[in-house]
Amino acid sequence: MKLKLSTQDVAFMAIFAAFSAILIKILPGIPIVGVPGANIKFDAAIAPLYGLIIGPYLGFLAALIGGLITAGSPFDILTSFAPAVSALVAGFLTQKNLGNNGGKIKGWMMALIILGLLILGWYITGIGQKAPLYPVLHIGGFILILTTRDWTAKKFKEGKIDTTGWQVKSYPLLVGIIILVVAYMFTRPYSADFWILPYLSLPTFLIGGIITIYSLFGLGKSSFVLAISVATYCGIIADHMLGNLIFIGVIDIFIPLSVIEEYFLTPLGLPDIPSLFMYMIPVSAIERILFTVVATIIGVGLILALRKANLLTRKL
Repeated sequence: MKLKLSTQDVAFMAIFAAFSAILIKILPGIPIVGVPGANIKFDAAIAPLYGLIIGPYLGFLAALIGGLITAGSPFDILTSFAPAVSALVAGFLTQKNLGNNGGKIKGWMMALIILGLLILGWYITGIGQKAPLYPVLHIGGFILILTTRDWTAKKFKEGKIDTTGWQVKSYPLLVGIIILVVAYMFTRPYSADFWILPYLSLPTFLIGGIITIYSLFGLGKSSFVLAISVATYCGIIADHMLGNLIFIGVIDIFIPLSVIEEYFLTPLGLPDIPSLFMYMIPVSAIERILFTVVATIIGVGLILALRKANLLTRKL
């Protein structure tokens, strides 16, 4: 397939790469458990929007370049590919067909393959085999793609949202916030006395996140908003799984196992790295749902504004 670049494409790619670099440098990020001094940068929440706006390939390059020009270590260089994959997956999900002449390969198929390979990569590792339930967020995304298929691309292309009389739904918003707080309480140590509560934290987070997004946009009236949420979520969890695999791959290369044991496993009372991953499931759920909400809120406004200004010329 020939990739034709316009001046506008190059300009957008440069702007997004620079924006990623600024986010990485200015915002502190979220500490990565197990990697002293490393952080999850907030470009992870924005990167899928690159794929939505300029397509999967240019979005991938923009996110990758932004990460590489700010990388300060070999680990940073490797993890620069994580947000790039996020843009790739989100871009594919909103691309109906691949190829200049409407090829037979659907965009959702490529997104499904990428996420599926990442999940398979988890189970190939020794750590993944000892923590088989860890990819619950990622398997959920895989099922979401398999269920919606080209629906996401169709609704994204339509790009319609009813803004007449738009207002935040206060009651659902309050309910969503309460559910998120309850889900967080399920993750606390005192909940361990009730063995079932920690296992309920993840689905509770998901329910609270969905209700919160609904309260802000009214998903029942706007499939476009839901399409952006689906695409950004799947991109964000692809980023997450690739980051996990990179972390596993660099243990005793860039990250000494003794450091992980001394600063993370022992203080937390965990026996091994698979236990550390399982311990982090609720935290990962909070991060990824928060990133999805942020990406959806920013993405809806930005994409509608670009379309109104005739600046969103990506072929769908």
